[in-house]
Amino acid sequence: MGLLSPCVPKWTAFCRNFTANKSNTVMFRLDNILEKWAEIYRPLQHDPAAKSTHRTFFRISMIDAQSYFVRNFNTQPSPCMAYATHVDADMERNQKSISYRHVIYFLVKQQNAAGKTDVTDELAAAEARYDTDEMVQDLLAFLSQMQTAAGNSQNELKIGQHTFAITKDERQGWRGLQIDGAHWGTLPTHFNGWQICGLTIEQLQPRLLCVTPTKYID
Repeated sequence: MGLLSPCVPKWTAFCRNFTANKSNTVMFRLDNILEKWAEIYRPLQHDPAAKSTHRTFFRISMIDAQSYFVRNFNTQPSPCMAYATHVDADMERNQKSISYRHVIYFLVKQQNAAGKTDVTDELAAAEARYDTDEMVQDLLAFLSQMQTAAGNSQNELKIGQHTFAITKDERQGWRGLQIDGAHWGTLPTHFNGWQICGLTIEQLQPRLLCVTPTKYID
């Protein structure tokens, strides 16, 4: 105890400052930002109302897991977008940050020249795949602009008539978003005429190093 006691006040002060900064302890909620983007992005025009017939943004566990989205594939509007909410993270020994992975899917239903779904039409499949690639790149361009704005300490980013707020707590998250290392690719098989492209973006976030007293019973 005698060896540790000189360090305790310094460690206590560090923990107090660390946990007081909310951006250090709260996961960056990229999904909320993506949903707003989907509302104004012309190919999607997502309507967030619960009973809307034009919901094009969904939160799912995984693309092949049972969910409302997967069960209703045939009735979903095309194109659409999904964000995987399962947590995928790792941390190496002695590192002070956590590496999370954001997984995002773009889905386009392949249609033939007559506007009907045709799972045997390879030209339609190719065009649907290329459409998903274009949407991925549009999203990455938006995220890059948001990251630049956050890095310049701006409080918002305007796109047309729409404003995306950037809070002080979110700036840490934007700094940790590894856009330059993004990876995406189409799935080798289709889901009943849907072509799917998965996008993965790494997120670096400081690791919680201290016990938060308010999370424990007195």
